[in-house]
Amino acid sequence: MPHESPSWRGLFFAVGDLLFLLFVATASTAAMHLLHELHWNLVVTLLLGMLTAMAAQTLLALTVAPILGSIESMVPSMLVAMSSPMIVCVFDLFGVSITWRGSLALGAGVGALVYFAVQCYAWVCRRRLSRFC
Repeated sequence: MPHESPSWRGLFFAVGDLLFLLFVATASTAAMHLLHELHWNLVVTLLLGMLTAMAAQTLLALTVAPILGSIESMVPSMLVAMSSPMIVCVFDLFGVSITWRGSLALGAGVGALVYFAVQCYAWVCRRRLSRFC
C-alpha cells in the first residue's frame, strides 16, 4: 500500500481539531476556576461547574460539527470538558490554589494531550486495519 502524503485539507482539519480541543479545554477550565473563586459550597461548585463546562462544550461541539463532524468534535471534547475542570477541583480539594494563568495552561495541556492521544489511537487503528486489508 503506497504511503500517501498528507493533503492540505487533512492538515487544516488536524490544526482545526487541535485548536478546537484547546479552546474547549481552556473555556471549561476557566468556567470551573471562576466558580471555585466564588468559594461556594463544594458540592454546589462541582455541580454548577460541570454543568457550565458541559453546556459550553456541547454548544461549541454543535457549532463546529458541520465542519469537523459530530463524532469527531463531540467525543474528544467531552473528555476534555470533563477532565480538565475536574483537575481544578482536585487542586482545590488538596488546598492548592491555582492561578488563572495556571488554570488556562492546565486546560490547554489537557486539550493537547487528548488531541495527541486521539491521533495515536487513530494511527494504531489504521496500522492494524492495514494488516487485514
